[in-house]
Amino acid sequence: MDSPKKLVAELRSVISTFRTTDFDQFLSQGGSFEELEDALVEIREKLLPYKVSGERMQAGLRPEEYSFRPDTPVRFDFSEIEPQEFFPYSPLIGDLNPISPPFYFWKEDEFLLGRGTFDSQYCGPPEAVHGGHVAALMDELLGVTGVVSGYGGFTGTLTVRYEATTPLDEELSLKGWVHKVEERKVTICGELRIGEKTCVTAEGIFIQPRDDR
Repeated sequence: MDSPKKLVAELRSVISTFRTTDFDQFLSQGGSFEELEDALVEIREKLLPYKVSGERMQAGLRPEEYSFRPDTPVRFDFSEIEPQEFFPYSPLIGDLNPISPPFYFWKEDEFLLGRGTFDSQYCGPPEAVHGGHVAALMDELLGVTGVVSGYGGFTGTLTVRYEATTPLDEELSLKGWVHKVEERKVTICGELRIGEKTCVTAEGIFIQPRDDR
């Protein structure tokens, strides 16, 4: 295996299976919590000696791996790089983060487009995605739109409008675009759809770091 992505995807599947397991039935059929716990502890103990300590970022495990820092005025050109490549540990689009759905983003002309599916562990209302997870996805969409457009920064405000419930287990499409730039303040808009139906619209104001050099 050249990459841990497949391993992380398997762990993501395990988390989803845990979410939808009837443990009473599991026990009634002879299952054992202790057996499951021992298996999980064994995996954790095997990996624990290799845990990296230090600053945690979406861009990498170690400071020398970071290609992007939103807290500096340095401008990076990510217009030709896939977002998953510079945010591999993102909780929304990171292939190396087991709690990410994950969604896939790509740039097309002046837009950032995306697609993906929310599984059972993101459930809020019956058969729908929890609004907090939807808001986090929109924040990621707008933030990454800024990054790939050369306006990376921190979220100042985020306004999310829920037009309809966002369903589980159905492919969703996203679009983000830069609406307005006023010095260090960048207004970015986005939408989430299923088919032709708009589920969510969002607008965020992102603040670029001050260049004190």
